[in-house]
Amino acid sequence: MMWQIMWHLWMWMVYLLLLFCDLSYCCGSAEYSINGECCPMCSPGEHVYKHCTEYTVTTCKPCTAGSFMVLPNGLLRCITCTVCDPGLGLKTDRECSPTSDAVCGPLDQHYCTETDHKKGCRLAQRHSICRPGTFIRRNGTTLTNTDCEQCRDKTFSNKSSSPFCKPHTDCQSLGLQEITAGTNTSDSVCATRNDPCSRVAALVPVVLVVVLSPVIGIFI
Repeated sequence: MMWQIMWHLWMWMVYLLLLFCDLSYCCGSAEYSINGECCPMCSPGEHVYKHCTEYTVTTCKPCTAGSFMVLPNGLLRCITCTVCDPGLGLKTDRECSPTSDAVCGPLDQHYCTETDHKKGCRLAQRHSICRPGTFIRRNGTTLTNTDCEQCRDKTFSNKSSSPFCKPHTDCQSLGLQEITAGTNTSDSVCATRNDPCSRVAALVPVVLVVVLSPVIGIFI
């Protein structure tokens, strides 16, 4: 009775082994299974042109331009190379080769907002422009945006992408009269204290108010 049990166990083990070999086709690590045959894989940079048969080996062909294959394989086609689209703010940092994909990076004056550890940058945006009234606190890089900061009190910048803010002219220290106060985008306007032009300039707003007030009242 015992030997019958052992026999059945042995038969089940043989059956499972055969089943496993049938499922995996018992191919080696450098082979792939197709149509019940274990065919030699093609090398990186190649793809299968014709599968092997009982009497022939695998026929391989090099990857065509615009495609690649990194690993030994049993595939009929190579993988299409990544295209670095300028519309997404990208440029090609490394060209595609038969054995490696292209690697993308951000265009000049752009920074990467989405990355892939294999394909490099996937999406990039243009660096921010620091407008008048601000200055560049930190220049943008391929990974970070430009950092802009507002001009502090009594300073200004009247151009975009200024590296620093300039202090307002101190009219009093120059012995002059301030006729227009400085803002964060413009300097103070000074004039000599006895300059008739400065007095006229100071009276212009008052005259405009006096003249225009009746007209505005009529329309209201």
